[in-house]
Amino acid sequence: MLYPMMLLGLLGLGIPVVIHLINRRRMKPQVLATLRFLDPQDVTNAFAPVPRDWIQLLLRLLLLSIFVLLMARLTKPSAEVGPRTVALVLDNSMSMRRFCPDGKTTLFESHRGRILQLVRGMRTGDCFSFTLVGDNVFASTGFTSDRTSLEQAVTNAWVSDGGGRCLYTTVEENLRELRSRRALNMALLVFSDQQAQNYRAQFDQPALAPLLDGTSIQPVFVLDPVTNGANAEMCSAEFQPARTYPGSGSKVSATFQNGSDTQMAVTVSLYNGLSLVESRACNVASGETVQAEMRNIFDSPVDTAWKVSLSEDAFNADNDQYTTVRMLKTREVLLVTGPRYPVPEGAVIGDTGADLLACAINPVQAMGLEDSGANIRVTRVGFSALERKALSLYTTVILYGVQELPSAEMVQDLEMYARNGGGLYLIPDASNNPSLFNETFAKVLDGFRLGGLREPKSPAALDTREKSLTDPLLVSLLRGEWGTVNDIFVSRYFDATQLGKARPALKTADGDTLLAMVTLGKGHVCVQTHSWSIQETTMPRALPFVSVVHALLGRLAVPEGEVSDGRMDHMRVGDYHRLVLPLDFRGSSNVVVQGPRRYAFDMPADAAVVTLKDMFVAGAYRVAHTSPTKVVKDRWVAVNRAQGESGQVVMSTEQLSKLCGGKGNVALPSDRLDGLFQPRRELFPWLLLLLFLALTAETLGSVFLRRKKVTHGSTI
Repeated sequence: MLYPMMLLGLLGLGIPVVIHLINRRRMKPQVLATLRFLDPQDVTNAFAPVPRDWIQLLLRLLLLSIFVLLMARLTKPSAEVGPRTVALVLDNSMSMRRFCPDGKTTLFESHRGRILQLVRGMRTGDCFSFTLVGDNVFASTGFTSDRTSLEQAVTNAWVSDGGGRCLYTTVEENLRELRSRRALNMALLVFSDQQAQNYRAQFDQPALAPLLDGTSIQPVFVLDPVTNGANAEMCSAEFQPARTYPGSGSKVSATFQNGSDTQMAVTVSLYNGLSLVESRACNVASGETVQAEMRNIFDSPVDTAWKVSLSEDAFNADNDQYTTVRMLKTREVLLVTGPRYPVPEGAVIGDTGADLLACAINPVQAMGLEDSGANIRVTRVGFSALERKALSLYTTVILYGVQELPSAEMVQDLEMYARNGGGLYLIPDASNNPSLFNETFAKVLDGFRLGGLREPKSPAALDTREKSLTDPLLVSLLRGEWGTVNDIFVSRYFDATQLGKARPALKTADGDTLLAMVTLGKGHVCVQTHSWSIQETTMPRALPFVSVVHALLGRLAVPEGEVSDGRMDHMRVGDYHRLVLPLDFRGSSNVVVQGPRRYAFDMPADAAVVTLKDMFVAGAYRVAHTSPTKVVKDRWVAVNRAQGESGQVVMSTEQLSKLCGGKGNVALPSDRLDGLFQPRRELFPWLLLLLFLALTAETLGSVFLRRKKVTHGSTI
C-alpha cells in the first residue's frame, strides 16, 4: 500500500455503532401491576439496549471500511508492471563527451539513446518527465503522458561545453516532485558520468535521504564505463599583442598539459576558420605543462577569430581554445599650421614646434623614407587649405598656432566633426591672441577660456600628483613609466581663466593647467596652453615626448563610448561579458551573435555596450547588426569551454549509496534498467467498484427501512 497511515481510519468504525445506539427509538417503561413484586434488576434487563436495523449498520461499517482501504491505496502482485512515474535527468556537461568503450559513441549519445528507448516503451498510464541540465536547466518537460512531446525533447537534447553545477539541485527538485505525486512505481533516473565535483558539497553526508524516507521512490544513478586513455588538455591560448595593425605580426602563446600517466606526442595547430596556418609537434612527459608559440602576419584590416587545437586523444572536447585579434585602424592625422609655420617642401626637418610634433608622430615619414606599414600618417597643410580637406577622412585634426579660420562655416564643420567622433587638438603659440582664439573656437571649447600669456621667472615643473588631475590620460607620464619627468619644464604658457567642462590632464607644480580634455558629443577636444617650441618647454628634448604625443593621439582617435585598450572579447561558457561595440552598431534593437549556435541580445538605444550571457557552446562568434542594409566592421567574440571538466574523478557506488542514506542498488549500468520495477498494481479500480456497490446497497436499505417505518406507523 502507498499510504499505510490511512489504516488508522479503521479506528473510526466504532463511531457509527455508538451513533446507531444513541439514535435508537427509546420507549418509556410502564410498570404493570403484575410486575410490582419483581426484582428491579430484572426490570432493567428487560429494557437493555438492543441495536435496531443491524443490516443497515453493517452496510455503513462496510462502506467506511472500503473508503479507508481506498485511501490507503492497496496494491497486489501482478503479472506485469503497473503504471510508472519516472523522472529522467540527462547531464549535458562537457565531460559527457567522453567515448564509450567502443571508441565511436560518446557517453551523451549513448545515454540519450537509452532514454529514447524508455520513452518509446511507455505504456498506458505511464507518466514521465525529462530534464536536460548542466550549468543551467536547458529543457524541462514536466510530468506528462504525451510520448510525442517527450520524444521530441529527448531528440533535441544537446551537449554543452560547460559543467554540471545545477545537476544536484535538479536531482533534489525532481525528488520533491515525485514525493508529492505518491505513485506506485516511482523512480528517478540520473544519466550522467557522475563526476564527483557535481556532488562536492554533499560528498560526505546522506543529503538525499530525507527526500527518500517514507516513499517508494527508487533513485538510480546510471553509471556506464568510458574510455580511459592518454589525454592532453589545452589550457589557454591568446595572441600577444591582441591588437595590432595591418602588415604587423603577433604571436599566439598556447599552454597545454599532459594529464595522463604516460608520455604523449602532441601536435599543436593554429587555424584561421577552417584553414590550417601552422603546426608544431612535441613530446610531453606525464604531468608536464608546455607552452608553444606561433607567429602570424596580419594583412587584412578586419578583425579575425582563431582556434588553437591539439591532436586527437582520448578526450577531444578539451583540445581547443579560441582567441581573437583586433585590427587597429591606420590613423590619418591632419596637421594644420598657422602663418608662422610654412609647410616644408620635401623631407626638410626644422626646429619649430610644428616640425618637432610631425617628427614625433611619424619620424620615418618626416625624414622622407618609405614606410608602407606605417600605423599613423601625417598630412600637413596651411590653415588656408583647411576648407578644401574632407575632415571625415582623418581620425585627428591638429590646429597648431591657428587662432582664426577662413570662414565661420569652417568652425561649424569642426564642431560637427568632433561631435560625430573625431578628435581635435588645439595648440596655440606665444604669438596668438587669446581673445581671438577663444572667440574662434568657442563652440568646441565648451566653456574653456585662455587668459594672458605667463612667463614665470623660473621655469615651471610638472605636478606629479595624480589626484590633482581629473583626466587620467597622462598618468603613465607622471609615474615615470615613459622616462623621468624631473627635467621637463615649461617656461611660457597661457593662463586658463575658465575650465568650463574641461578636465585637466596636466598641470604645473603651481596648479596651472597645461593640458585639458573636453568631451564634445562622441568626440574629444584637447586644448594645450603652450606650444611644443623648445623656447617654451623642454618636453621635445625629453625621452617621454613621443609617448606623450602618441597617448594624446590615441585618446583623440577613439570616439566616446569605445575602448582603445583593455580586456579582449574572451569569455567562458555561462559567464557574463560586456561587449563594447563600434559606433556603427548603434541604433539596432538587438545584436545577433552567430557561431556554433545563434544568439540574439537586446541593445539599448544609443548604447555602446551589450551584455552577452547564457552562451554554453564554445567557439568563435561573429557579432552582426540586425539591419540588412547596414555595413559594419566584423567584431568577434571567443567563447571557451568551462574549466575542471578534463579530470575524471567519478563517484563510487558506495558514495552514491551513502548520498541516498545507505539505500542499495542506486548505481546501475544503463542496460540493467528494465528490471527496475516490481510487477505490482493498485487495487484502486476494484475497491472503487466495491465502494459503489456498498454505497448503493446502503442507500437502498435506508429507503426500504424508511418506507417500512412509515407503513407501520400508518397501520397503528
